[in-house]
Amino acid sequence: MRLLMKPWSQMSRGLRVVLATSALIGLLIAPVAALGQYQVVFDVEDPCFEIYSGAWTLEKTGTYLGSFYYAISGPGTGAGTARWTAEGLPAGSYLVECWANNGNYASDARYQVICSDGAHSVSLNMNYVTAGWYSLGTYSIDRVCVVNVSDYWTGSGTLLSVDALRFTYQGTVPAPPATDIVPHIGVCIDDAGSVNPTDPAQPIYSMLRLPFPLTIAVMPQRTYTTQTANEVYARGSEVILHQPMAAITVPDPGAGGITSSMTLEQVRTVVSTNLNAVPHCIGMNNHMGSLITQQTDKMQVCMEELKARDQFFYDSRTITTSVGYDVAKNNGLLTAERDLFIDGNSKEESKALIRSLALRALHAPYVTHCAIGHVRANTAAALQEMVSELEAMGVEIWPISRCMTQIIETDNQPSGCSVSLEGAWIADTPDAYSKELFSNSARIVPNVSGRTDRAIFSPVLPISGDYDIHAIWRSSPTSTATATARVHSVTGIATIPLDQTQTPLDWCYLGRYSCAEGSAAVVEINDYNTVESGRAIRADAVRFTRVGDQSVAPVSIWSVY
Repeated sequence: MRLLMKPWSQMSRGLRVVLATSALIGLLIAPVAALGQYQVVFDVEDPCFEIYSGAWTLEKTGTYLGSFYYAISGPGTGAGTARWTAEGLPAGSYLVECWANNGNYASDARYQVICSDGAHSVSLNMNYVTAGWYSLGTYSIDRVCVVNVSDYWTGSGTLLSVDALRFTYQGTVPAPPATDIVPHIGVCIDDAGSVNPTDPAQPIYSMLRLPFPLTIAVMPQRTYTTQTANEVYARGSEVILHQPMAAITVPDPGAGGITSSMTLEQVRTVVSTNLNAVPHCIGMNNHMGSLITQQTDKMQVCMEELKARDQFFYDSRTITTSVGYDVAKNNGLLTAERDLFIDGNSKEESKALIRSLALRALHAPYVTHCAIGHVRANTAAALQEMVSELEAMGVEIWPISRCMTQIIETDNQPSGCSVSLEGAWIADTPDAYSKELFSNSARIVPNVSGRTDRAIFSPVLPISGDYDIHAIWRSSPTSTATATARVHSVTGIATIPLDQTQTPLDWCYLGRYSCAEGSAAVVEINDYNTVESGRAIRADAVRFTRVGDQSVAPVSIWSVY
């Protein structure tokens, strides 16, 4: 596989640091006042935002940041709730702001900011204010910040709008953390298949000649579908099906598309036909689909067809309320969802978008960072011109297959997967904060004095290969500093010490292991080596990310006992 740069371990610390100095129009990196300032925006269109309850409506009128915002009528009782989970923020003090629209909105909108220095309640006047950024306060944040909002207010206004949050580091951003995984972003290029991929005048031509492999999503039943898929494969990139699906405003997605009026069997036939017709296909994402991706029954059929082929699903997330990622996860597929579209109105805007996601990856290498671009001249030129800058940052571009995960949670196990609890485990709320998790509960043993407690996470991996394995839990000073993880792989059992008192991290990296297809790869969290008394042990989720073909031949795991 062609790589972008020399190994991370061979790069100087100085080359690993890049500071945010560019303006990004309406998305992730906003204009900064001085060299060294770090600023990042999390939008309602990103996976970090989730609607939990209430009759929120999608809006695309008036002044707003990004393409969409959400609104809810009120004042309500607080039963309508939504949340941003901002991950990967370097530790320090941040000014936190929200984008307010102009209109008859709540005069005392209620926010809650949860960070390393506690939970804070904030009231903000949004009633007929000038559209722009408004402060929620300055807070100490270590890696993760959660912001909740509800439909409760007592003053004037008939609506509440939510759009984006901006975090501005107060001072010079620290050096990125040492890491066992090269910081990386996964990039998928959509809408291929309609033009000749061997024509030097077409953007797809230059994209296939970049010094790193990409994922190319190929449209079905187009003039150059087969030729494009063959050319992508021959050039060392990977092919997925770009499945057309009806959008809210586009009921007919074109040839090979899924419409809302289709029966489930018709959906199955369309998806099966398209998957079979695209050569070298290893997965699928949605083209448009803001309507269909909200329909669980149709998405379930898509996942069944992918699962039968051991292929992955990449949710383009064309609408916040897409269920695609969740349905794929529940079916046990390797899956992920788009963080950012990297197409700008100009080459410079596209470069700023790529740079912004790379900056997030640099400071949070264990968080999944996935992008989608399209076969456009600006995007192709931006990717080409970002090669040297990304190399200097120490950030690689990977095909998205290396970012697809299977996640097993104590409160949500994919089909066939399991979590077995031995000992005195009880429910624990809240669980860890991550855009990749369901937000329900975790498990805890409040007192590990017996040293007989373990949580066993058993996956059903759809394909063998090398997997990066991570675990996550809600860290606490009352937890044990001497917990243990044991990873069972085809080469035996690895034991990893875990300090669960550590400050909140994104995910704890347990290592890279060769894993067989099926349920042979098992991860357990236990307190067998714990020496403290009166301490707790916690377990929440384990994540498996397939990063390549198996590098070690399978052996019988029982031979190591």
